[in-house]
Amino acid sequence: MTSSSASLFKVLGHVERSAILKQLMTTQATLSQLGVTFRKTPAHIRHHLKVLEQAGLVEFVEARPVQGGPEKYYRATQRALLIHQAVLPDGPKGKLGVVIGSIDPGLTELAARQPKSFFVRLLPLSSLDSLIALRQGLCDMSACHLLDPQSGQYNRSFVRHLFPSQPMALLQVYRREEGFIVPPSNPLRLRSVEDLAQPQIRLVNREPGSGVRQWLDCHLQQLGLSPTQISGYAHVVQSHRAVAQAIQSGQANAGIGLATSAKEFGLEFIPLYEEPYEIVMPRATTTERRYAPFFDYFHSGEFRATLRHLEGYVVPQRSGEIDIIQ
Repeated sequence: MTSSSASLFKVLGHVERSAILKQLMTTQATLSQLGVTFRKTPAHIRHHLKVLEQAGLVEFVEARPVQGGPEKYYRATQRALLIHQAVLPDGPKGKLGVVIGSIDPGLTELAARQPKSFFVRLLPLSSLDSLIALRQGLCDMSACHLLDPQSGQYNRSFVRHLFPSQPMALLQVYRREEGFIVPPSNPLRLRSVEDLAQPQIRLVNREPGSGVRQWLDCHLQQLGLSPTQISGYAHVVQSHRAVAQAIQSGQANAGIGLATSAKEFGLEFIPLYEEPYEIVMPRATTTERRYAPFFDYFHSGEFRATLRHLEGYVVPQRSGEIDIIQ
């Protein structure tokens, strides 16, 4: 092992640092927020953040004005996400392991329940970054929900662009409802994307490459609205839960996310659109016998039961069907 590798494993081997890094893989946070999460002083957290920064695993994102001075927000770097994939532990013996890029409450439920014949590992990446990770061989499959504004289709044009000479496949999984997440009773009466330009709206946005960000940018362009007209457009978090957390904590009063995230944090949900959630893979994967239990699972009643309690999720009849993209 090289000295640099030894130093990296020493950084990751510290229990508290590892926990802080995992938290920053899910959402951006400040010293104060991390202190509350881990019940430690900001000075204690600052020491570990400095070590993680020096190792290239955590980076400063932005400073936001608050009473008493600006607060700095940090997040995990792309390097941290790739290392996370490289050091994934072995799964249970006798089970097929499937690594999927992108995290979603439905897939999280699947990973937590660990069906008998296979197990799932999830990488905390946006849809676009997940497709890139798939192209680089860092995961077996990529979950995806990216809207092409020209065709109105989801995912297909992005797959063709990133895999121009390779036959690919899309596994139909489920449909899910996206909409505005706002404080209870929707006090600002937010109803449409046009309303985001109101001066009293403070948006919390998703990161570039995410399906929500793609959808929002498409609709802002169609309406002739500039991102500079939206207060909070640059306030970015990396998950649906983080959107809901930001609104619950008062950092923002509007965001686009999942109905299940709004319900989890006791917030109001205003439906905007329904989208297909699909899993992308090389076409050759669909003919490998070892993956058969994974594909069969999406036809099963067990899969439908897993998602039954998730607000805004629908499992269509086509769940488990595979479309080939030449």
